[in-house]
Amino acid sequence: MNISTTEELSNKLLALALLHMLKKLFAGPFTIFYIVFVYTIAFSVWWAYLLYSKNEAAFSEKLELDKIHYTTTAGNDADFTTTDTYKRNFEKYQRQRVMILAEGSVFVLLLIIGLMQVRRVFAKEIALAALQRNFVHSITHELKSPLASIKASLQTFQKRNLEPEKRDKLVVNSLSDVERLESLVDNILIAAKIEREEHGLEPDLVDISFVCEQISKRYFSNKKEIVLVTEIASNVYLKISKVGFASVVNNLVENAIKYSPENATVKLQLQQLNNIVKLTISDTGFGIPEAERSKIFQKFYRIGNEETRKNKGTGLGLYIVKRVVDVFKGKITIKNNTPSGTIFELEFMQTQA
Repeated sequence: MNISTTEELSNKLLALALLHMLKKLFAGPFTIFYIVFVYTIAFSVWWAYLLYSKNEAAFSEKLELDKIHYTTTAGNDADFTTTDTYKRNFEKYQRQRVMILAEGSVFVLLLIIGLMQVRRVFAKEIALAALQRNFVHSITHELKSPLASIKASLQTFQKRNLEPEKRDKLVVNSLSDVERLESLVDNILIAAKIEREEHGLEPDLVDISFVCEQISKRYFSNKKEIVLVTEIASNVYLKISKVGFASVVNNLVENAIKYSPENATVKLQLQQLNNIVKLTISDTGFGIPEAERSKIFQKFYRIGNEETRKNKGTGLGLYIVKRVVDVFKGKITIKNNTPSGTIFELEFMQTQA
């Protein structure tokens, strides 16, 4: 392979790489934005260049005219650069050049900042729209599945004379689906309330030990045969919204079970350490990547794509957890479990009733 062929191949590869980069840059919903952005910057730089060139040309023409006049008067141009006329014109030229460069640079910089701010707003709106689409997709599934199950159970009751054991099993399954729907509706209502300043989460002295016990009973029996281990200290009271705290515990336990493999273990622990109440929910699932931990508390946010992920949900659970914890001045920490999984630790300060 000769040198010219090698250079031609290198140029083709460079052109292909540049074309790929441009395609990637201008792909997606921001295509028009990038075109306008590049055009505006190029337009501004071009006009700055023209003004700069015009200033250079004007100074050169003025310099030539003054030099001719000086030569005609003095007989030579040896000392022309020391005259007041030259110094005055040169200072004016320097001021205009600095003005063009400074104002042009500031204008381009402000333009870039403004356009990037516009892009950021567009990006947020697009991301929010995607999250809302995922929410609609997931809420449809979350509502449809238990309703279909309850309908099937009722139709079975209507058409068949079931044995007591099978009848009881259908009743238990239907009640579980009803509780699932109730939990979903509660999440939607609480999320809507939290958005307003008057969130309706009025604090009261709550026996949170009892709340944890009641919620844990709901999950002792589950389809994935997950073992729920509880260590709940008795008679632990906290000044908090009962509805809000119940939603926190329910969402964390439900998530732990949802994202754990079959026959795994989920642990719910409630402790009172002096004036600190500590709630810990741990699972042995796949864990939460470090990069996702700052995002999981965002409204509607869920890891992965709604159409391909196996575990369904609304993206409201952890959002509600974080907001309720914040409302009642608590603290939430996410840790890695050993050998795998995630630990959610919540701490609340006890106050006088």
